[in-house]
Amino acid sequence: MTNRIVLTSVLSAFALAGLANAQTGSGTLGVTATVDGSINLTFVTDASGLAVTGTTTSTASLPFGHVQMYGGTVPAGVTKTVSGTTSFSLATPFDVRVDLANSASTTYTLNATLATADAVNKWFIGATDISSAAAFALTAAGEFGTAVPYTLKITVPASEAGGLITNSIGFTAIGG
Repeated sequence: MTNRIVLTSVLSAFALAGLANAQTGSGTLGVTATVDGSINLTFVTDASGLAVTGTTTSTASLPFGHVQMYGGTVPAGVTKTVSGTTSFSLATPFDVRVDLANSASTTYTLNATLATADAVNKWFIGATDISSAAAFALTAAGEFGTAVPYTLKITVPASEAGGLITNSIGFTAIGG
């Protein structure tokens, strides 16, 4: 029994000696980040306009559906105006909201550009004809954090063949 106690004591001493010589390591992790200012532009359904598909996102659409110059049903929130026998227009309000983070900018400039020029139909944002596909300034002093109403109007001549009218409008907000 004494041999066992001595053996156990010797083994315990070797084990403790092993712990005393255990290897350790340490290190430091440096962290850096550069915060850049950013702008978020979203489209919102206007209370009196056509429902925006994708409302509160930056990729949305206005689905007018099937429309016609004479007769037919006008979608809710859309105004149709017939100009004699020459053309008809469809108009609806929609809202654009621009939010800002990590920047001292107090206002923004909002530009609109029709993706593909349209020599047949006329495309307007408010009173601005954007049909040429050039960039047009809609506002030079937009207020961040507010949904601002704009009106899209498309004028279709009576001579236009029936079929799909499709295009897109790019909006760019530039902090000032």
